[in-house]
This record gives sequence, C-alpha cells and structure tokens, in this order.
Amino acid sequence: MAGQCKAWLNRRSDGDVQAVGQSWNNNECVFVLQRKRVGTGGYGWTAVSYSYWILNSKNSTGYHWNGTNAGSRVCLWNYTTGAEDCGAAVW
Repeated sequence: MAGQCKAWLNRRSDGDVQAVGQSWNNNECVFVLQRKRVGTGGYGWTAVSYSYWILNSKNSTGYHWNGTNAGSRVCLWNYTTGAEDCGAAVW
C-alpha cells in the first residue's frame, strides 16, 4: 500500500501470477509486475508487464509465468504522495 493506492498478486492453481492495482481519493499511481530468477540464467528484479496508470480505478495485468527458480512481486508508486512499495515475492 502506498497512500491511497494498493496492489496485490493473484495466483492461479498452475502458479501463474497477475498483478492488480487500485487507486482512490484522486491519488495517481502506477504499478508493474516484476520477476526475479535465481540459478543458472538468473537475473534480478525485472519488469515483465506494462506499467499501468490508475486514478480512482482498478486495473490488472494478464497472467504471467512464475515457474521454476522464479519469483514475482508487484511494485507500486503513488505520484500524488511520493510513496512507493514493492510487495513480498511469491515463489
């Protein structure tokens, strides 16, 4: 949560994840789904979805792979208040 914005992950039974963001009280925010992979071919936190701007609304990414040796998280920036937050990773 960052001010009057929040974001979370939905996880399907196959392990794929979706980021969802919501804004209220005229707070302008953006959220993005990020993935990190460990081990051979690993990489740090990288955006795997478009950035979604929200203002008094709710939006979501599509579902993205979250397979072997990979974790996903959603990051949120509130441009009205300057607050930012990245949620805990789902592995």
